[in-house]
Amino acid sequence: MLIENELYDKIREVLPTVCVDLLVTNQQGQYLLAKRTEKPAKGSWWFPGGRIHKGETWQECAKRKGKEELGIDLPIGNLISVENYFAADADWHTVNLVVHAYFSHRLIELDKTHEEFRWVSYIEPDLHKCVKNPLTIYGFK
Repeated sequence: MLIENELYDKIREVLPTVCVDLLVTNQQGQYLLAKRTEKPAKGSWWFPGGRIHKGETWQECAKRKGKEELGIDLPIGNLISVENYFAADADWHTVNLVVHAYFSHRLIELDKTHEEFRWVSYIEPDLHKCVKNPLTIYGFK
C-alpha cells in the first residue's frame, strides 16, 4: 500500500528517501539521460529512477522503474554507486542507488515524469555530480 502524496511530502521534510537511478547503456557505448518534468531537479537531465517502495528490493525497484518510466523490461546489472542528493528546488534529501541496466530494445516510451531523452557518449560538464560520479565510476570520460 502506498501512502498519500500529502503524507509523503511531510515525511520527506524530515527523512531521506531511498531511490534507485538507472544508468542505462546501449550497444553503441552510450548512456541514457532523461529530462525531468517534476521536482526534484525539474528541467535537469538525469537518470530514470525513483523511490523504493516498502517491501521492495532495489533490484525489484530497478525493474519497475524501467517499466514505468521507459516502458521496457531492462536486464539489471550491478550497483555502480550510492549518491546523496540534496535538492536545490525542494527540501528533500535522497539516497540514490545507481544501478547499471542494459538497453537492447528499439523503442522507449517515456512516462509523464520526463519530457524527452537522449543517448550520450561522454560526461557533459553541466550534469549534476550525482550523475557525473557514477558515469566516471562506470568508465565514461
